[in-house]
Amino acid sequence: MAKLQRILLISGATIVALCGTLVIHIALVSKDKGSPTHLANVQLARIDFPEALPEDEAQRLQAVITAMPGVQRAQANLNDRNIVFAYDRTKQDQRAVFAQVDALTELPCQRLVVTAEAVANGCPAMVKGELHDGVGKWIAQLFN
Repeated sequence: MAKLQRILLISGATIVALCGTLVIHIALVSKDKGSPTHLANVQLARIDFPEALPEDEAQRLQAVITAMPGVQRAQANLNDRNIVFAYDRTKQDQRAVFAQVDALTELPCQRLVVTAEAVANGCPAMVKGELHDGVGKWIAQLFN
């Protein structure tokens, strides 16, 4: 009996510690920081290729995009036939990057333009109505 109580006590303490850590983390990252930080200007963009993107061409375009001023990182996704890049909106423009890529390759390509409906729905990684969505909102409301 004492062994079972010890296991339950250790398990309970671990769960409480993990939940506490999660609450503190969410509170820290969701707190209003006042003045916007440099990350407020970082934007993600995507260039889609309707046809298969050869690996050597993808690497070349990725290197060209990454070398552009204001672009922080570019990643070619061969399976999804696209290139995703992060750029600073104060130093670079998504259309300028696309224009350069379009001029450098003979493959047809197109910019991903996010619809107003998608913008209104927020982050596509968060599924609305899921348990973690509700818990995250509840914890954020506690500290804001």
